[in-house]
Amino acid sequence: MTALEVIDTAIKIGLGGIITITGTIFMTRLNHKHEFKKEKTKRFFDSLEQISSLIEETTHVSLRYWALVNEWVYNGKLEPQREEELKNTKIKLFNEFKSLTIAESKLLLLGLKEEASLLRDYGMHLGKMRSNYFIGKEDLTTIEMTNIRQTMLSKREELLKKLSYAYQNGS
Repeated sequence: MTALEVIDTAIKIGLGGIITITGTIFMTRLNHKHEFKKEKTKRFFDSLEQISSLIEETTHVSLRYWALVNEWVYNGKLEPQREEELKNTKIKLFNEFKSLTIAESKLLLLGLKEEASLLRDYGMHLGKMRSNYFIGKEDLTTIEMTNIRQTMLSKREELLKKLSYAYQNGS
């Protein structure tokens, strides 16, 4: 072997090493970016699912409150055990507003401002229901109770449609 052949082989080995290292670095960066994006997308979807759960828990308690007040409006009274249930439901409903605040902050963190606004509007409607429709308010009618429930459900539906759109489109 001549010196030229040795140099030629060394250059080929060196270039092969450089190409291998460059390829490895490129693929590692590409995989890292892909994993980061994949994890970010998973967190986005998990957050939307958690937000939907918080909304549904609040809706459930709100509908229970509505049903008990509506029962009073319809019958003119509540049985003692139902009065106790209403008392507990009022406390739960009050506490559920924390869940809505958490859900709203997550929506804002995800950049979903319109959805956060719809959630805030939904929460304000529930607060209005809680403060304006209660046992002891003599002028309540079943028509008013039906209307407040229908409005609550339509606001919920509008909010969940927007969340569904964000979920389906990943943004």
